[in-house]
Amino acid sequence: MLKIIKSGQKTCHRLTRRTVQKRTFLSEAYRCEEAWKTRFETPLLQKCKPEDLFLTLNHKFMTAGKVSAVDVDIFANTIQTKDHLDELLLVLQNLRKSAETTNTLDSTHHAVIRYLLENDYTTELTNTLHDRLTYGIFPDHLSYNILMDTYIKQNDYASAAKVGVLPMLQEDVENPITNALSLYACHKYLEDPDTWQKPPEPIDDSKEEIRIRVAFLRNPFFDDHFDLTDPQDLVGKTLAFQGNALGGALGRSCQLRGLILYKKYKDALELVQQWLNGLEENIVYEEVLNLIEKHNENVTGEEATSEFKDLMSQMDMLKQKSLCKESLTEALENNVKCAVEKQHDIDVNEQIQKYAEWGKQRERVLNKQIQEINRQNKLEEINKLKKYLEEKEKLLTFFDNEEEIELEIEKKEAQEKAEMERILKMPRALTKLKRLEQQEEYVPPRI
Repeated sequence: MLKIIKSGQKTCHRLTRRTVQKRTFLSEAYRCEEAWKTRFETPLLQKCKPEDLFLTLNHKFMTAGKVSAVDVDIFANTIQTKDHLDELLLVLQNLRKSAETTNTLDSTHHAVIRYLLENDYTTELTNTLHDRLTYGIFPDHLSYNILMDTYIKQNDYASAAKVGVLPMLQEDVENPITNALSLYACHKYLEDPDTWQKPPEPIDDSKEEIRIRVAFLRNPFFDDHFDLTDPQDLVGKTLAFQGNALGGALGRSCQLRGLILYKKYKDALELVQQWLNGLEENIVYEEVLNLIEKHNENVTGEEATSEFKDLMSQMDMLKQKSLCKESLTEALENNVKCAVEKQHDIDVNEQIQKYAEWGKQRERVLNKQIQEINRQNKLEEINKLKKYLEEKEKLLTFFDNEEEIELEIEKKEAQEKAEMERILKMPRALTKLKRLEQQEEYVPPRI
């Protein structure tokens, strides 16, 4: 009987833990799925076939070297099935390579993210968001929140953290839900940091030494922001950035942990000294000091600088102060819940309005593009007609203007003669001219 009770307790504990792990903060209504699907009710998207549109877009880029931003937006909003991934990424790259990238519509970013998320392209999605130079996709607040909430629900904290660091890179703290989810995702990711590794350095396997002549050499530069690639640095800077914006004991705890992860020991030292002098109680969470101590076990002798040692001595003094005893994870969860309660309805109402505005904007930009194409076609027709009339006029008035025409011919002949004399003065000009004549006379053999 005792064995059965213990077995039941273990099963209950396992189920409870599984339920806690599958935590989600946002409701289904927050995703605005029904409002998002209404875009297919517009005549423009109903009559559009993604396969045909992709061929048109690809042909335009191959021939003219550019694609229209509104055409890319229509393509991104019409695709649904999983087999359009490569086409979508190629179209985004082509748009990014053209001047039209500055006209990218807001709905394009949202549609691309929705498509990749709905079709479970997690790796492709995070790579696309982090490779902004190639794809140029920047999420809005609703996209940030849906992505992080989805990955948190799936226990994929690495992907949630990859999304959570992006608002920090854009220095964006406007949306409370985004800020709270970023902190929570980064905190949960640090429980198992091996799930997101630093990308390996590219290895050059070529044996030949290739030398390229360049006008000048650019000195290597590291901006300590967009150039960050180490997950520990990105997560640390995010915790420091969002913690500073949050404030309070929870914000200070995240800020301190982030600065130490980010190896900004001098900044962390100044903060701790400031807190010790200005605060008496609830300075930081006691749990965060234990997490920092656990992380510092991996600090090597070379990394243990004098600033690091001074910081550790100040941390020992901080431990003797009045600290928060509550759970750090629960505090972060409550922070998310408060943000959701405050911002949920505001975000949903704003997003529904955006969907309607995006549809009108798409129609407006497309009509403007059609008008411009029609104008260019009319100008081309007018220029052709003018050229035709000029040639007709020359034929009809040839005998009246015969002397002027002969003078113009003589003038052109003189210019051609002067140009030929200039070319002949160049070194080895005759040899090159003979070679060109031989190339023109060459007739390829029939096979």
